[in-house]
Formats: sequence, C-alpha cells, structure tokens
Amino acid sequence: MTAEEVAVKLEGHTHEIKSLKHRMDAVEKGHEALNKLATAVEVMASEQRTQSETMREIKKDVTALGTKVDIIENKPAKRWEGLVEKAIWAVIAAVIAFLLGRVGL
Repeated sequence: MTAEEVAVKLEGHTHEIKSLKHRMDAVEKGHEALNKLATAVEVMASEQRTQSETMREIKKDVTALGTKVDIIENKPAKRWEGLVEKAIWAVIAAVIAFLLGRVGL
C-alpha cells in the first residue's frame, strides 16, 4: 500500500469518525430528552396520586356535610310535626272536656 492510498483511507476513516460523532451527539440529545420526559411523567403520576387522595377527602367531607344539611333541614319538619301532634291532642282534650261537661262530669 502506498502512502497516497494510506492517506486516502485515513481521510475516509476521519470522515467516518466525524459522521459517527455527529450521530452519537444526536443519540445523546435524544436520550437526554427521553430522560426528561420520563421524569416529567413520574412527576405527573405523583401529582395524580396526590390529587386522587385529595378528591377522596373532599368526597368524604361533602358526604358528611350532606348528612349535616339533611339533619338541619329535617329539624323544622320535626318541630312542625310535634306542634301539629300537640294541637291535635289539645283539640281532642277540649272535645272530651266539652263532652264530659255536657254529660255532667
């Protein structure tokens, strides 16, 4: 092999090495982007878990508040029912007293 052939082959290898270096740089950039993406997905998953836990707590609180509201809404109804019941007993007592008074007792 002559010096000229060696120089040509050396030039070809040099060109190939530069090409491989550029390709390797592109692969490293892609790998870095993939790592960033994986980290972002991991953070999103963590936040999703936190949000799910928060939603469960909010759901329990809303359920408890609904129960309390039902109790508060039913209080006036119970009072009204008690008042009506007492009024009916008062009318019945008055009728019985009237009838007993008519009979002479």
